[in-house]
Amino acid sequence: MAAKRIPLKYKIIAYIVTWLVALFATNPNGRYWPLVYMFPIGLAAFANQHSGGRGLFAACIGIYLAQAYFYFRSRKVWSTLVLFGGQVALLICNVSGCRAMLNTH
Repeated sequence: MAAKRIPLKYKIIAYIVTWLVALFATNPNGRYWPLVYMFPIGLAAFANQHSGGRGLFAACIGIYLAQAYFYFRSRKVWSTLVLFGGQVALLICNVSGCRAMLNTH
């Protein structure tokens, strides 16, 4: 019996929807949309932001790229759901970090 898989189109839809929800949760009024490319830096909001610079930004992007790689390559339903849960947890941390940074400036 073959293991069940989640079709790629459903993975893509879920991935895009969670990112859009996170982006709108961060900035519902759209005031900071020109800074959307900096969204991944929200993961590092609780670290010392003055020590990392571009390296810290690259590390945050790397975390999301690694998560996406394993998410889209997952073959079993349980591993896909675990990786999706990890993505949701990362985005929750990212949203709270971005909101904390936006409220300080």
